[in-house]
Amino acid sequence: MTERDALIAMNRVAGLGAITAKRMAARFGSLAAVFEASESDLLAVAGIGPDKAHQFWSDLRQMRADDELARAAKKGVRLITWVDPGYPALLKQIADPPLVLYVAGAVEALDRPAVAIIGTRRPTVYGRECARRFGFQLAGAGYTVASGLALGIDTEAHTGAVQAKGVTVAVLGGALDCLFPKENAGLARAMIECGGAVVSEYPFGRQPDRQTFPMRNRIVSGLCKGVLVVEAPLNSGTMITVGQALDQNRNVMAVPGRIDSPASQGCHKLLREGARLVTHADEVIEELQDLIAGMRRTSEAPHAEPGRTVPVARPPESVLTPEERAVLAQLDVDGVPVDEVVRSSGLDAGRVNALLVGLQIKRQVRVLPGGRVARRSA
Repeated sequence: MTERDALIAMNRVAGLGAITAKRMAARFGSLAAVFEASESDLLAVAGIGPDKAHQFWSDLRQMRADDELARAAKKGVRLITWVDPGYPALLKQIADPPLVLYVAGAVEALDRPAVAIIGTRRPTVYGRECARRFGFQLAGAGYTVASGLALGIDTEAHTGAVQAKGVTVAVLGGALDCLFPKENAGLARAMIECGGAVVSEYPFGRQPDRQTFPMRNRIVSGLCKGVLVVEAPLNSGTMITVGQALDQNRNVMAVPGRIDSPASQGCHKLLREGARLVTHADEVIEELQDLIAGMRRTSEAPHAEPGRTVPVARPPESVLTPEERAVLAQLDVDGVPVDEVVRSSGLDAGRVNALLVGLQIKRQVRVLPGGRVARRSA
């Protein structure tokens, strides 16, 4: 069994994700070797208890890659694993990248400069117009527009990109052969025809549910350098995606809305905490160019005359509150446990966590594995 086949087979085992797969590979020397391991061998892997060891051992004995590859070939779907050269470089850097990506359309679309456009499934007319306009402008400027193909903001962002004949990528919350919502099947085909892709990490036959949708959101943000929130109520799924994006050290931007609109309360909260306020695609592009180019002072403007170099403004320096400065003073570039920050700052845990979210948005700190947080180097 090759490592590629092992990943495809492992991906079909319920509950066996990237972190466990990495631990297994470290324990047994390769992923292929995992399939020869006994139940007691699996129990020795960190994080696997008796119940999981029995389930994994039983499932791994039955799972194969060849039948899944045959289904993929019949459906015109490509399977991209960790060991394949086409696996998106940015996505591979997140803490729990998918073992396998099922891709309908252009695999190359997943490795282009991209921005995620996300928001509520129940947008206002204003929100719909903004999402479609940003999708159109960003795709027209050569960026890939990534979203989740859900009704609402996702649909409008994808539609705008298609109208611009640009590239857009949708990440599904279920298998490719269980596309949801079905109303967007025509939109998905149009996206592929424009050089984009529809993607899932789930094996064929997996129906979407409440667990799969939050999981897919880490892929949406993981494919991108930045995330743009158009409309989002407080405590919505969109805000969960923002949290995942921050954990992945992605830039967060938000569109302001009506002050009396519940659909904009999440955006306004992000803006208060330091997210970049944007009203036009050029501001999104400026944010991404500053990030990609290391905050360089000059760049080729998207609409400038060929060969003409124009200045690109740096984002304003972040304004920190006294409490934020107190928390930041406890950190170094190597990382400090959050519990230690709570003790040394003199603030309660809830307040420290809220301040750390704001400092992430302001790109002052980054989250590390193991519950540690570090100051960003200058």
